[in-house]
Amino acid sequence: MKHLKSTRKALTAATALLMAAGATMLQSCDKDVLTGQPSWLGNSIYDQLKEEGNYSYTLRLIDDLGQTAVLSQTGSKTLFAADDDAFNQWFQTNSWGVKKYEDLTQAQKKLIFNSSMVNNAYLIELLSNVSGNPPEEGMCMRRESAVSVFDSVARIYPDQMPNTAYWQKYKDHKNGIVLLRDNTSKPMIHFLPAYMKHNKITDSDLATLTNGESNSVSDAWVNGKKIVDRDITCKNGYIHKVEGVMTSADNMADIVASHANMKTFNYLLGRFSAPYYDDAATKEYNRLYNNTDSVFVLRHFASTANTGNYGAATSGELAHDPDGQAVDAKLLYDPTWNQYIYSNTSGYDLHYDAGAMLVPSDKAFNTWWNADGKVLQDMYGSWDKVPMNVLVKLMNINMINTFSETVPSKFKNIVDNTTKVSLGLTTADVDSCFMGCNGVVYLLNKVYTPADYRSVSFPALINSNGADGIMSVIYWGIDNLNFEPYLNSMDSYYSLIIPTNKAMLTYVDPCSYGTSRTKLYRFTYNNQRKTVVANRYDYDLATGVVDEASKDSVTNADQVKDRLEDLIDNLIVVGNVEDGHTYYKTKGGSPIIVRHAGKVGQMTVNGALQQETGTHVVVSQIYDQSAAGNGKAYVVENAMPLSSQRSTFSILNDYDNFSVFTSLLRGSSLLATRTLGQYDAVTGERNINVFDNYNYTVYVPANATVQKLIDEGYMPTWEDVDALTADDFGGDRKALQTAQTTLTNIINNFLRYHIQDNSVFIGGTPQNNVRYESSKINPANKRYFSITVNANDDKMTVEDQLGNKRNVLKTDGLYNIIGREYWLQNRDRVTTNQIYQASDVVVHQIDGPLFYDHDQLKPWREVIGLTTTAAKRHNHAKARRR
Repeated sequence: MKHLKSTRKALTAATALLMAAGATMLQSCDKDVLTGQPSWLGNSIYDQLKEEGNYSYTLRLIDDLGQTAVLSQTGSKTLFAADDDAFNQWFQTNSWGVKKYEDLTQAQKKLIFNSSMVNNAYLIELLSNVSGNPPEEGMCMRRESAVSVFDSVARIYPDQMPNTAYWQKYKDHKNGIVLLRDNTSKPMIHFLPAYMKHNKITDSDLATLTNGESNSVSDAWVNGKKIVDRDITCKNGYIHKVEGVMTSADNMADIVASHANMKTFNYLLGRFSAPYYDDAATKEYNRLYNNTDSVFVLRHFASTANTGNYGAATSGELAHDPDGQAVDAKLLYDPTWNQYIYSNTSGYDLHYDAGAMLVPSDKAFNTWWNADGKVLQDMYGSWDKVPMNVLVKLMNINMINTFSETVPSKFKNIVDNTTKVSLGLTTADVDSCFMGCNGVVYLLNKVYTPADYRSVSFPALINSNGADGIMSVIYWGIDNLNFEPYLNSMDSYYSLIIPTNKAMLTYVDPCSYGTSRTKLYRFTYNNQRKTVVANRYDYDLATGVVDEASKDSVTNADQVKDRLEDLIDNLIVVGNVEDGHTYYKTKGGSPIIVRHAGKVGQMTVNGALQQETGTHVVVSQIYDQSAAGNGKAYVVENAMPLSSQRSTFSILNDYDNFSVFTSLLRGSSLLATRTLGQYDAVTGERNINVFDNYNYTVYVPANATVQKLIDEGYMPTWEDVDALTADDFGGDRKALQTAQTTLTNIINNFLRYHIQDNSVFIGGTPQNNVRYESSKINPANKRYFSITVNANDDKMTVEDQLGNKRNVLKTDGLYNIIGREYWLQNRDRVTTNQIYQASDVVVHQIDGPLFYDHDQLKPWREVIGLTTTAAKRHNHAKARRR
């Protein structure tokens, strides 16, 4: 290359002199500004190669493919050229079986030549730029070359087809089918200094990516070949010399398919593939080759895929097979899509980034199959029997959306897809690396187990396979309603109640509480649509009788999701429900009442509705995931735990022992049937409006203790408020209003201080001097007054701000009374109503009132300045009202 190098140096010197004289001469048009091409310099690309004398193979390719005129005249091309020495070496080592130039087919010639040419002129420095105004410097790693999808069209024969139903229909085609590995062209992938600098790719990163062939980011690489001489300037573009024959880079799926030590992963990928007929590709192929074949495109079911036909590639979800049926599972992306780019809102296309795949070796898979993967082996026996929706968890943990953010120095960014916890991948785990046109494949010496296989939700996953899965309904909810990341966390211990499909036929709709027709939902899994659907029925809560004739299909998918989300929230307990207590709070806030813990067939996990109706939810099986995972799963078949149908106010109304406190609550501003003009309480109910989407405890002082406060003049009643007149204040109506407001606040604040954040139970999680906030705010610091709680399996005491200790009374059984309040959207519309918010509550009777301030112990008549005479008048007025 002495001649080429000296030419470039001479031209560079000339350019420098002219730049000093006047830069405008060098950039005479917009195109020159974009590409850096000084079009007036040098020989043509063809003449330059011919003059050099050691590019005979490249020149033969140009001549044989009819490109002589194109590369001899003015134009705008970039050619990555291999010299004759590189070709001679390639003839001895290539995987095509080609031993000499004469053995090359026309298709192979096209692949070699077109993959090494870009239809524009680029200096290496500018090859990393993405076109724009101004250009985005150092951001390009891929660009389209001159390769066409029809440069090499292959047939796939029956013995090469995966053994799945999607391919079975073509197994009798003895001559195979014409199959495009993708219907988009293979872009060139290049690692250039500017790009590596912009993306903080290090020398050691490049050493891993090139399998030790380079350890300097000042090197330039294209399609896996090092550029050994760059920026050779010609009048119609640039030549960059590469150290080896450059063919188009395979996509990631093809890399896996062709590697001798990736057979297991390739087999598993094949289960997610299918041939899709492409009409546009068929017409173009038959036009070019004068054939009458049908052309298919190999695709993988994926969340991000090329869903378009030839000439109109579009990014989308490929969730249906060639017959239009919904598939059981989808890969994170389609590794055969040559121009893959992750879904993004930045407008990025193939130029900016690519993907990456972690592919365990066959040996690594065999080791894992007999160790961490033994649970799959024991259940299914062989890989081909592992259901796709189970297998996809293992596949997707190895599929990385972005290459640039996960190069070796950024391996910590490679995380479990659901938990987002780093896998802990290191370069020591990488055997070798392969650069593809749509991403990079790392061959690993180990398998990373997805959190899904260790999670308490794993029993639901492995029992969720389509129509045959006995837990397909509940797992669909876990998988589609964002519970999977939560349940896959290994930082907590979970107790998960898993209703079978049979149990999922017993859901009582809380939106129908209080109406003349309580509704029962029966959730089922639609295997054709791969989704959960439901029918609703009229249901008699008292007798448990379902009116089968009232069957009505739930057509609102959002309504199905709404009920499932609330249900699943209250099947998850953070903690161990076998630690010896009775009441456990769920993630959603509703309590689960556990008895006979650990005894299959005897253990019950009732919800409040079961407690109210005298029924039981029996545990039929227990899965222990605690050894390597995060807890236990409890399978229930006869029913599912359901939350209460009673509001706080309805509970208080049901017991005479609460009547004095209830009379204060009844007239207060704490009750409402509608909020913000949008959401309604359950029909016939009045909700506590200081409740939020949380759980609470209400302490109700015994009647006699509240009545004593009233009798001794410390606590006004609503009768006292109503009996006040202006005459009590010398005719001053403003003073009357102030007095009425003061008494109203006394009552409301008294009630608020008896409402505590967090549900606390006798028999629940032990409480040792735990301070909880009440609903009464302290005006001095704008924080809520607290209540201190002590509780165990036998008793509970609460201490107020004044140091008074009150005991929860167990004599009459008025403790641990569970309720739930709902705010409903579209309450009166059966077809569209939804749960907007739910508040869980437990009610306890205590042996005395709670106080937050000494001022509460001042007679209310003194507080509002009522004279003795006025007080007598007021008492007479109140008596007359009675």
